[in-house]
Amino acid sequence: MAPLRDALRSEGHEYIWFLTGNLLKSFPFKEDPFTTRILELQHYLPDAIFVPGNEVPHYLQGVKVQIFHGLAGEKKGHFRIRHYFDLYLTQGPYFTERFLALREKHQDFEVVQTGWPKLDILWDATLRARCVQHRTQLLEQAGAGTLLLYAPTFSPSLTSAPYLLDEIRDLAEDPKYLIQIKFHDLMDPGVVAQYEGLASQHPRVEVVRESNIVQYLLAADLLISDTSSVIYEFLLLDKPVVSYRSIAERIQWENAANYRNLRALVETNLQDDPFSRQRAEIKAAFHPYEDGQSASRMLQATEAYLRTHGVPEGRRLSPYRRTKIRWLFGPHIHEPYLGPRKVPISALLITYNEILHIEQVLENLKFADEIIVVDSHSTDGTAEVVRAHPKARLIQRDFLNYTDQKSYALEQASHDWVVFTDADERIPDTLLDEIYRTINNPEQSVSAFFFRRRFMFKDKVLRFSGWQSDKNYRLFRKSRCRFTNNRIVHETLDVDGSTAILDNKLIHYSYRSYEDYKGKMLRYGKMKAQEEYARGKRFGWLPMVLRPAYKFLNHFILRLGILDGTRGVVVSYLNALGVYSRYQELKCLSRINKP
Repeated sequence: MAPLRDALRSEGHEYIWFLTGNLLKSFPFKEDPFTTRILELQHYLPDAIFVPGNEVPHYLQGVKVQIFHGLAGEKKGHFRIRHYFDLYLTQGPYFTERFLALREKHQDFEVVQTGWPKLDILWDATLRARCVQHRTQLLEQAGAGTLLLYAPTFSPSLTSAPYLLDEIRDLAEDPKYLIQIKFHDLMDPGVVAQYEGLASQHPRVEVVRESNIVQYLLAADLLISDTSSVIYEFLLLDKPVVSYRSIAERIQWENAANYRNLRALVETNLQDDPFSRQRAEIKAAFHPYEDGQSASRMLQATEAYLRTHGVPEGRRLSPYRRTKIRWLFGPHIHEPYLGPRKVPISALLITYNEILHIEQVLENLKFADEIIVVDSHSTDGTAEVVRAHPKARLIQRDFLNYTDQKSYALEQASHDWVVFTDADERIPDTLLDEIYRTINNPEQSVSAFFFRRRFMFKDKVLRFSGWQSDKNYRLFRKSRCRFTNNRIVHETLDVDGSTAILDNKLIHYSYRSYEDYKGKMLRYGKMKAQEEYARGKRFGWLPMVLRPAYKFLNHFILRLGILDGTRGVVVSYLNALGVYSRYQELKCLSRINKP
């Protein structure tokens, strides 16, 4: 989508990227405006939404434009109409004709042939020259004359990678070939390791890691693949392909039915090129453009649609489709708060070795006017991620206890209203909208708000086991609240004024693995023991036996952990283990400090 972004820039349009949270780490354009929140798109009020996929929230304002993410029209669902889109922008006549026929049937979208913006870069003269030069250098260094690219699909049922290892090894024995291997990010790591082992033994075999395959397509003389849609991109460059057991509808290149004879097939297609005429037909049908202007044509088609139809407020969908959108993108906020956001917010975090959470929690808190992170000298890269974030301020400070660290963080806040979360917590759109609506209400006088929490066992909601009533102060006024000094774990907020509970829940990703949660419970248990010992509590054998047992039964039976099945057993046991560790620590403290 980068060519589309560049075209938007050149024509003076405003834009914002939307990506799901799992793409955040790999997103390459973090200097651009972007968001992981659908709520922000509702505030943004776009005129157009360009989607390289099959779904888009129907309730968002804007003409919904599908741009396709491949040329493999034979893939299941490519020509299925799901009723999310107002405008389909097709790559070439083969696709256009099919979608025009579907438009006649459904009568609720438009179709315009524009070309595919991803391919604009293929016709960039500077890039092509650079790739040719790089190819020449690679071949000279290897003492080879031909550059081959192997790019299989990752799908376990379709990939050729497990079966072509020996054939690629045999091909590598020929000194005239240099072989580059480009795997999809989702390829089985075990298969990748086998090919990396091959590359370590053969100087003319290289497993390449760059995510963008374009430079390898431009440099290679021949492509080896299977059912990957990259075949079509390579054919557009008018170069030969050898595939294995492709499921394409119209195979107009060399395709083998069994995993043998790779060297012979490569030599035949390089020397005789028996499919050159068929490549020309593919090019004319699939993508006849070589001007690098597909992105510009897309913008022109979208602007023409807007001039004719205006800006759509949304699309009407069946109950099934609406349910699917809710499952993919979260609950629909029917009337989001769009009023002025006059009240500034400080977002506060304390951290130690939170590399698994830090990037996503910072993105989640990006709505705040400032983000302050007090870090206890992390060693896993957490601090480096915070430093790189444009909105976050990092303070590194020794950790004494939770109350001390949170009190210090609170002192650093510039604004009166504070959101104080943990690194493993996320504020969903529904809760954020409620926050906006609440603190910007001039009539509200509450000093602190509880957030209920939805406990996540790995990536699934734990509905019982004692967590169904869990809540904590997370939104409060700095001028009216402070952390009490008599607790060092599960800190307590002392509130001057009234309190209330917000309706929507915070998401709590506390349980990511058994060992992680076990360590957390043991750590909390020991700190709780130190807190209780300082208040005069001492070790006793009977409580050490009875209290953990009661904790387990309370969570598993009285608080319905039994309804969570195996997960309820695990969480109830680990909570009981935390109580046991508390008494073990009390026993140690009593022994150490015995007169």
